[in-house]
Amino acid sequence: MLAKRLFDIAAALAGLLLLAPLLLLLAAWIRCDSPGPVLFRQRRVGRHGAPFQILKFRTMAAGAERDGQLSVADDQRATRAGRWLRRHKLDELPQLFNVLRGDMSLVGPRPEVPRYVAHYPPAARAVVLSVAPGITDWAALRFRNEGELLRRASDPEQAYLHQVLPVKLKYYLRYVQRRSFAIDLHILLCTVATLLFGARRKRPLLRTMRSSRLERSTHNGAQSVLIDWLRGLAALQVAAAHLRAQVFPGLSTLGDPPLWYQGLAFATGFAHQAVLVFFVLSGWLVGGVFLDRSHAAAPARALRDYAIDRATRLWTVLLPAFVLMLVMAWAGALPRADVATAEMVAVENPWSVTTLLGNLAGLQTLAVPPFGENFPLWSLANETWYYVLFPLLVVAVRAGAAWLRLGCAALALAVAALLGAAITGYFLVWLLGVAASRLRFDFSAAQRWLWRGVLLVVAVLLRLGGQDGDFTVATLGPDLLLAVLLAVCLCSVGRGRPAAALARTGAFLAGFSFTLYVVHIPLQRMLWSYRDGALLAPDEPASLAVFAAMLAVVLALAYLFHLPFEAQTGRLRRLIRRRLKGDDDVPRTVQASPARQSADAG
Repeated sequence: MLAKRLFDIAAALAGLLLLAPLLLLLAAWIRCDSPGPVLFRQRRVGRHGAPFQILKFRTMAAGAERDGQLSVADDQRATRAGRWLRRHKLDELPQLFNVLRGDMSLVGPRPEVPRYVAHYPPAARAVVLSVAPGITDWAALRFRNEGELLRRASDPEQAYLHQVLPVKLKYYLRYVQRRSFAIDLHILLCTVATLLFGARRKRPLLRTMRSSRLERSTHNGAQSVLIDWLRGLAALQVAAAHLRAQVFPGLSTLGDPPLWYQGLAFATGFAHQAVLVFFVLSGWLVGGVFLDRSHAAAPARALRDYAIDRATRLWTVLLPAFVLMLVMAWAGALPRADVATAEMVAVENPWSVTTLLGNLAGLQTLAVPPFGENFPLWSLANETWYYVLFPLLVVAVRAGAAWLRLGCAALALAVAALLGAAITGYFLVWLLGVAASRLRFDFSAAQRWLWRGVLLVVAVLLRLGGQDGDFTVATLGPDLLLAVLLAVCLCSVGRGRPAAALARTGAFLAGFSFTLYVVHIPLQRMLWSYRDGALLAPDEPASLAVFAAMLAVVLALAYLFHLPFEAQTGRLRRLIRRRLKGDDDVPRTVQASPARQSADAG
């Protein structure tokens, strides 16, 4: 129950944050459309029979409830705005505040007025009222057009009591008996899909999957290739953005920059969105695979393998990269202030041993600076702690012992509080990736291209609106919107098999994307030092060729550096497992896809 409540609070807050502009517009429309309050309050029966005031947008004329509590389609008491709100179910949105107050949950039996609860059979009443009522459930989806059904009846009140309510109670009882986090998530996603696309389809619009679909025998090949390309292009975008910012003067400092440079500045200005892509894909690849393994193996073994994978993924790249940075600094290829030996343990020194160890533990920006002033390493603090938070949440939801669930939930809360609002808030983006690993949208080709177009337009608008800086609480709302669009696009990829050359190129780029992300700053600074820090001239088109050549050199060096380290991560993991008792008997009968082989980390 505690894990469900924590999820309700986080999701309700995120929903209110994302929908705040829409809520304000709807409230203004209601006030302008008819006299009366914006919100409608009604007494409903909650958990254990406790009454509470449910909140809705007012859809009828003020005082219309005196003429009856049951409403049908085309109710004459409904206002013009109210009819539209009811048709799209937007009048229920204020119930997110009921969720925050603890009166309701996101998913659960819909709360009824007392007069209808009195018609529940005693045994059913005890079961249904044993859980918190919800905004949505299977019955709400089944009776989405309840008003139309009642309008056709000669006596809507009797039709509701004897035809609709008994069926609803069956759905309520089934939910209470089978409820779980997975079922709640499925209901929420089906609700969102129904609201967006309607319920009349020959095949289900949304399906939940049993695995993250990263094994070649079951995985959509196009989806695997898309994930590889996104990882590779995201790392390339970050490297290009930082190189352009280092070797060219800032666009705002130029009076009349040439058109080609404006285009370059715009095209290489999506580093913020690229890191967001990393977070979503990391949730899919790390969280999704952990869920796969926790189903297939004992919990203790799944957690141990997870810890091995996470540590080797990070440290196999970070440790050699830090050694490389130290060698480059000592050789004079990187700018480094001379520090006394006593300062080599100082927390504020970016080159100290303390800073190095803190970066390995994911404490950069939290307790120590990024090592060697390699500022992109900030995102690895987010990743590291998301790797910690997610298994804690999984154990809190799935573990059998109550003390273990409560302990993991309390520990997750403590970690989240220490991390702060920004890092914890972006964990929602990471969790979107986990959810996407279990979903499948069956869109038509036209719908898929429409969603991709919307994703591209939103990304460009956010870029033009200045969404290109740090990850803060202020940027979380727009980034959540972009992450949702990305997740929908990932979950709706067609089933065709891409060309082999396309798949190989994507796998190649993804294979060293993490190394490129970690080492591109020191490599770029090394190249820049050979130019004595001289900036390229934007008014000379040849500067574009120099920029492209420098980026190509960075890519080539990062690829060569990944070969003895990141490329050997799989072998290192197998070696560690062989050293541990009983680990050599893990069956490996399924060939892993390139996405599973190289991106099993984030």
